[in-house]
Amino acid sequence: MPKFVIGCYTFGAGGRGRRIEIVGHDPESGRWDLLTDQDMAEPIAGASDTERPASPSYLAWHPDGRHLYAAGEESDGQVWAMRLSAGGRALGVLGSVTTGGAHPCHLAVDPTGRVLVTANYTSGSVAVHRIRPDGRIAELSHLVQHQGSGPDADRQAGPHAHMVYFADDTLVLVADLGADLIAGYRLDPVAATLGALTSSALPAGFGPRHLVTLPGDRVAVAGELTGEIALLELDRATGALTVLDVREGSAVTERPAAPSGIGRTADGRYVLMANRGPDTVASFAVNRDRLDFIDEIPCGGEHPRDLTVTGDRVYVANQESDSITVLRLDLRTGALSGTASRFDTPSPTQVLPIPDSPTERS
Repeated sequence: MPKFVIGCYTFGAGGRGRRIEIVGHDPESGRWDLLTDQDMAEPIAGASDTERPASPSYLAWHPDGRHLYAAGEESDGQVWAMRLSAGGRALGVLGSVTTGGAHPCHLAVDPTGRVLVTANYTSGSVAVHRIRPDGRIAELSHLVQHQGSGPDADRQAGPHAHMVYFADDTLVLVADLGADLIAGYRLDPVAATLGALTSSALPAGFGPRHLVTLPGDRVAVAGELTGEIALLELDRATGALTVLDVREGSAVTERPAAPSGIGRTADGRYVLMANRGPDTVASFAVNRDRLDFIDEIPCGGEHPRDLTVTGDRVYVANQESDSITVLRLDLRTGALSGTASRFDTPSPTQVLPIPDSPTERS
């Protein structure tokens, strides 16, 4: 049975969540099992902070599959390190450190497992931390401040780093909603610093939120502010991105769309995107230099904050209806269909698979 961790917004920080939950889901029967064992979830000896992570909205695994990192999305930004128990039913807290900014909303571990990179949304900055051999996070080693703004006076008065993404071992792409750009950086994993490569502009007011890389050096990006999805071409040497195609993210016209999460099938033929507003998930076929709209159906909940594509299943975190819903994806055609499978959990933000075979760090 596939297992997942679920991020959330917690009490006192804009949500109703209790903690990161550990769950199992049987795709065939649709059954959910809550696996979290709170009696085991104690701080690990030597932890620098024993409190539970506050609003662990986005999560990232270490390559060893045993250590999990969470962005504490509060004004005093923190990133948290945790370790999955041997039985896979509890997360022990290792500690937390500051991100040097406000409301960290996304994070990623480099493929070698040596560095953690975090996007500070409100501050519009990118934080870099070393990861110690025991999985704990070292103090801040580098903080990169973005500049810029966009035409939306309410949402784009300044930079808002919204996602960090490793396009390869050292190429880091950062989507900045406030400045309408995607910044490219080259990671020095030894120094734990980012070297600026280039910043690529998106259409004015687009508001890039999340992105995913595709075969053929293509990148799909969700435009939160315009309700669109864009296909870009990536130059891996320079980090530069060129806009190839821009499409409406939703065919629903009654309620404006605010795209959130974006995902892809394993072969990269199809891209899936969640639309808040109409509360739908849409699928698009990737045809070299363009995106073709395929299908769009209700997500089964309210305010889909993120989605995760695993095989032919799409897991949707519905923040305002306190639910995880499951859609089925036809891998031949890209068509979507609903299922009756649902898991109730307060203000979920992300559904992240637990690696099948965690290995010890070398």
